[in-house]
Amino acid sequence: MGSKATDAVKEKQSVKELVEKDYSTAVLESTLPVVLDFYSPDSAACTALAPRFGAVAEKFEGKIQFIKVLRQNNPGLSEKLGVTASPTLVFFKEGKESGQRLTGNDIKRTDLKAQVEALLK
Repeated sequence: MGSKATDAVKEKQSVKELVEKDYSTAVLESTLPVVLDFYSPDSAACTALAPRFGAVAEKFEGKIQFIKVLRQNNPGLSEKLGVTASPTLVFFKEGKESGQRLTGNDIKRTDLKAQVEALLK
């Protein structure tokens, strides 16, 4: 396990931040599968998920896009996708939602990895 600072740097390199106006281009028109992480900065579950999300993002870099969405700053997108809790991970393939959403306090790295691998099939 790396230090928290190293994990934060890894996440920043492999994970992009999305604003609502870029949703169509970044997600629906993406040639790569996309994982959206709806998060809240004051959520302990989101803070706990961040290094796991960053590590999986790094492992699949170039094959899948990993994008964080600050839920409070993008209420229209959260509402459009029916996201009501942080963290919520939504998976997209070829512009359509694919697989099961992951949400809640304890999103395991193994579950995230399994969902990501399913996107590549």
